Amino acid sequence: MFLSVVADKTVAFAFLAALLAALALTPIARAVARRLKVVDVPDGARKCHDRPVPLWGGIAVYLAIAVGVLVARYGPVDSAAFDQFSTTVILACGLVCLVGCIDDSHDLPARFKLMLQVGSVMPVVLAGYYFDRVVAFGYPIDLGWLGIPLTILWLVGCINALNLLDGLDGLASVVGISASLMMAIIATNSGHPHVGIVALLAAGSLAGFLVYNLPPASIFLGDSGSMVIGLLVGMISIQGALKTSATLSIAVPAVVMSIPMLDTVFAIVRRKLSGQRFDTADRGHIHHRLLERGLTKWQALCIIGALCLTTGAAATAATIFRFEWVGWITAIALIVLLVRTRSFGHHEVALAKQHCSAVLARWSATIAESTTRWTRAHPQATWQRAWHELLHDEIMSQAAGFELLLATRAEQARYSWRNPMAIAPTHAQLPLALTFTQPNGTMCQLQLLGLRPASETHDVLPRVTALLNALVQTWQPTDEALMPPAGVECHRIVVDSWRRAA
Repeated sequence: MFLSVVADKTVAFAFLAALLAALALTPIARAVARRLKVVDVPDGARKCHDRPVPLWGGIAVYLAIAVGVLVARYGPVDSAAFDQFSTTVILACGLVCLVGCIDDSHDLPARFKLMLQVGSVMPVVLAGYYFDRVVAFGYPIDLGWLGIPLTILWLVGCINALNLLDGLDGLASVVGISASLMMAIIATNSGHPHVGIVALLAAGSLAGFLVYNLPPASIFLGDSGSMVIGLLVGMISIQGALKTSATLSIAVPAVVMSIPMLDTVFAIVRRKLSGQRFDTADRGHIHHRLLERGLTKWQALCIIGALCLTTGAAATAATIFRFEWVGWITAIALIVLLVRTRSFGHHEVALAKQHCSAVLARWSATIAESTTRWTRAHPQATWQRAWHELLHDEIMSQAAGFELLLATRAEQARYSWRNPMAIAPTHAQLPLALTFTQPNGTMCQLQLLGLRPASETHDVLPRVTALLNALVQTWQPTDEALMPPAGVECHRIVVDSWRRAA
């Protein structure tokens, strides 16, 4: 299916037109940006270039895609679907490109920029390009109206993922080309040739721009370009992976965008747990980590490009062979490899572990404090529970009965219990007596009647001691606590229970 689409003369001419348009328009965009002083000035810390480089490369990429769309409209496969989808692409990408151009020249506040990004993707949803059902690991999940905000969230996430990743010469372009080509294959083989054609046009325009964007780059995409690529990849990844008109196979977009999304997630984790603002720039992105390990720009570019190409190929194979675990396993394996080799993500994982440990410690302290307060407020309830655990222990079922003495310096209560199911004790069954005193002065004495020979009781002593310890800690010298717990067939020897003066 993919080869038949590529072999179509109109599609081939459209791809070539997008490529040549990018080659011709990029120098013009570079000259205009330089003349208007819309340049990226190196800061000596985060930015990897060593001289001012013009921005607004995204304008050339966007116009090149528009040229390719105009050529392709003269007879592509399924022209009605292509016309509608390409019109939505041109409108939404035009809006986000405009937002990026303003941000490149005036540095918009992060929240205002995010609001404009959400507004830019609204034409996509209004045109009906959203999903209301997803298929994950073979199980369909109906989302209903929640599909609309999730679609917006996905598109805005893709926009910012490519925006954050665009910190190295040619990186966003290479990632965009890789994702577009893989999605072109996936979309055409999934029965969405109109999406595949748009993906091919995006790859062609980015290939023409990449000639000027390879290290050392003479022009950058800027936000106007990285956000356009992000939106494009986000749109073609969900539309090309649809099983029906609104049912999305979640594995395809997730695996294709796994590396850019991983970089975004780790950036959020790193900044949040380090106490920094979300929009704070740093040198923690994947390309920064690779450069810090001594790699050149070309080497870092090739490694990240290979990673994205691998995840894209895995998603393609998962679609063709209808086995999505191939994609998930590949993406997870690459992420684990990056973290284990300390190439990327090790610092963020360590921060997350430290944060989780602190949270668990706080929760444990809170639970312990709540339990202590509840025990003090409900002494009878905890006393009942301790009784229940003692009487239902295995050692009690083996005894003919017991006598228990609980006493403080002021009060004393003695309880006697007989087990009606136990065999009458014989001379071979010896009693077991335990006595210990708590630091608060409470004394506990337990005598088990008719237990096994003493030589066989050493293994149960620790458990019985622990049960008695729990019982004596919950016993308080009140009128309620002096009475046997409810539901316990226990005979209290009244003569041995009295209230004494301290």
